[in-house]
Amino acid sequence: MLLHIAAGALVALASFQDTDTTFSVNPRMRLDVSNYAGEIVVHTWARNEVRIQADHSSRDEIRIDRTSSEILVRTASWARLAEDFEIEVGEDRVGISFGGLRSPSVVDYEITVPETMALELGGPYTDVIVDGVRGEVTIKVAEGDVQLVGGRGRVAVSVVEGDIVVEEAQGDLKLFALDGEITVDRASGRIVAETTDGEIRLDAVDAENVEAISVEGDIWFAGPVRSGGLYTLTTHDGDVTVLIPPSASARVTVATWDGEFSTEFPATIPDRISGRRITFTLGSGDARIEIESFDGDIELEVWEP
Repeated sequence: MLLHIAAGALVALASFQDTDTTFSVNPRMRLDVSNYAGEIVVHTWARNEVRIQADHSSRDEIRIDRTSSEILVRTASWARLAEDFEIEVGEDRVGISFGGLRSPSVVDYEITVPETMALELGGPYTDVIVDGVRGEVTIKVAEGDVQLVGGRGRVAVSVVEGDIVVEEAQGDLKLFALDGEITVDRASGRIVAETTDGEIRLDAVDAENVEAISVEGDIWFAGPVRSGGLYTLTTHDGDVTVLIPPSASARVTVATWDGEFSTEFPATIPDRISGRRITFTLGSGDARIEIESFDGDIELEVWEP
């Protein structure tokens, strides 16, 4: 996205040295950082200020555009790239021209923000680490790993190739990894986790609604079962392990085509199921648990936190 910078709104930084600048902000603003390649690390502090430190090429500069509602951070080359490149299609070739603009450089950001500030972070080839935030978080990465501690309200993470780790988040979590693993630890609220080729591990989560879907990976869930909650755990080619308290009250549905089912809970079920769906009730059946694996084993075990 090309940034049109109004006079006086840009914090101009020398292009022949690393960047280190601090400025006052309204903590209700949103910080938007897009990085072509490198790393974005975000910390928090108890100040209404943002500090931006960046290691980058001496041929590049960091551009900071401040509006009334958000702060946009880009390198100069990455900010102009979307508008400056052209594609030429011939009979036997496809040519890409950047109009004399060099390709974006690798930039490593270390940013400190007010803990309630909302964040929008990401880039094509970027690792993202966020620690201690209490605002909404949106992260989109093509290739890179994401680690997030905190987050309140809406937390959305999307990665094409890389792993996602989320800890102590609260609210509405939507996590997607096309080719990578998803780990959620001590989170609460509503959790949607989906991966095509990777494992999903939900540990000590206290959620009213959970949806975990993997095509070629195992699913592991451990946590309480809330009254009226819905827990859907589905994989095509993987095992599913579910650990819930011994006092859990839920109506449980299990389905597998080519796998085995075992449980530590008292339930009237056959020793082996194959190619069919069974349903049984634990306690008074206040919640619903739906577990499905086409080609994998399913285990329902007692969880002792």
